[in-house]
This record gives sequence, C-alpha cells and structure tokens, in this order.
Amino acid sequence: MTFAKLQASLLPTWLNSIKRMNDQVDIDCAGLTDIGRHRDSNQDQYLIADLHKNMHVLSSSIALDDQQVFGESMGKLLFVADGMGGMNAGDVASKLAIAATMRFLLNSMHWLFDPRQPEIEQFVGDLKAAAEFSHGIVRKDAENVPHHQGMGSTLTLACIIWPMLYVLHVGDSRCYVMHKNSLVLLTRDQTFAQYLFDSGAISEDEFAKSPLNNVLVSAIGGSDEPTAAVYQQPLDDVDRLLLCSDGVSEHWSDEELETLLRSDRDSSEICREIVDVANQRGGLDNITVVTARFIPR
Repeated sequence: MTFAKLQASLLPTWLNSIKRMNDQVDIDCAGLTDIGRHRDSNQDQYLIADLHKNMHVLSSSIALDDQQVFGESMGKLLFVADGMGGMNAGDVASKLAIAATMRFLLNSMHWLFDPRQPEIEQFVGDLKAAAEFSHGIVRKDAENVPHHQGMGSTLTLACIIWPMLYVLHVGDSRCYVMHKNSLVLLTRDQTFAQYLFDSGAISEDEFAKSPLNNVLVSAIGGSDEPTAAVYQQPLDDVDRLLLCSDGVSEHWSDEELETLLRSDRDSSEICREIVDVANQRGGLDNITVVTARFIPR
C-alpha cells in the first residue's frame, strides 16, 4: 500500500477521533473544605485533577515555549477523604490515602480511553487494586510511626471518562449524582449501622438514630483489608456530581441537596452554600464537598 492510500484509509478514523473529543462536555468543578465548629483540626482532604496524555521533550531543533506538551483533557479525577485518628494522625491518613491512590493510578493501572467490556473489567479491577495499595501505604506508616497507630481514612474517588462515571468507594464519604433531574446516592455507607439495617437487624427509625452510623466497617488503613466498592453510572450533559464527607450529610438531607443541585449556580457557589449551611446548623464535624457540573460544548 502506498503512503497516500494508507493516509486515506486512516483519515476517517482520525476524523472520528477528533469529533469524539470535540463532542465532549466542559466540566465545571470546585471543591471546598472547612474545619467546622467543634474540631481542633481538619482531617478531611479533597483533590480535583485533569487526566492528560503528555510528552516531555528532551531535545529538539524546534523552538518550543514549553518542554512539557499536553494533549486535551481525557478525563477528571475527584477525591474526598475523611481521616480518623488521634494527635492529627487522621490528617496524615487522608493525605496518604489520596497521594497513594494517585501514584497507583498514574504508574500501575490501565487507562480506559476506549471502553470495551474486557477493558472495563480490567479498569474496575485496577480501581480496587488502587484502594488496596493505598491501604498498604497507610498501614505501613502507622506501623513505623508510634503516634500514627490506629489511623485510617475513608476514600471516595470519582473518575469521569465521558460519558461514564466510575466511583471507587471505601468508608462513608458519599457520592451523589443528579441524573435526569433526580438525585441518586450512588454509594452505600460502609458503617456498622448500615450493615445492621441491610441485614434486617434494626428498623429504619433505629437506623436513622443509631450512633453506629459513625462506626466504619471498612477504611483505608484499618485493621482489616478494605471492602472496596466500584460503582458505574452513565452521565448526561446536564447532570451534576457531588462528593462529600459525613460533615455534609450530617447536616444536609438528600432532599435539600437535590433542590440545591437543581439550581443553575456554578460549582464554587454550590460548595460555598453547602459548607456555610453545615456550619450554621452546628458544624459538628469537618466539612468537605466537591461538585462537578457538565456543560454541553
């Protein structure tokens, strides 16, 4: 085959690839964390990151403005982690949980840019492996630093590879999706109260009032291996996404969050409103929220 014929055969594929990228949505993201009104320190963390293909140019005869060349954004990562442990060890645990998960994602996992069933299965497995890797890092630090013993963290990661959402979940930091104008709690709290309710041991009223809602049965860095859950959700270009620590869900009902997310306010305004109202209602815990709004191009 001549070069001209090869070029002609590849052109439709290339054009379709460009069309797919240009048809993606813009994503308005924001995050906010606050110590609340009753804690001595903030042990929550959040992180928002873009996924890019990139290259680092080592040498070239071409005059370049920057040696680091980035392609278009291929997706987004949104993290919320809520640490636990005395002497500010929870702050260390939540930082390590996010940092270790990011390191695993960048260096070890298979990226899902053209999702087909075998690749999706591999991707879900890699997300769970990321939680296990993060767990090991936090455990190792706790073993090596005496005043870090007993620390742990929740971990909720939303990975957006349009038009799919993949959520890695350990603990009770939640992920909500405003899909088709209805709010869906995508994750399930990994607490002892939730376990008792799901098994039929307590009623709905008992569940709502139970102090065991604050007792985790799975955590990054806990004494047992974490139970990492992965959720999948297709997205529309008018959906919204919300991740939060239990300092939000303690003061906001699902119905109130749904009303707020139906508004046309941008993500930073949504975050500010959620934190301010949680503090007005007592601010009993650290308060962390990350939101994303999908805007058609």
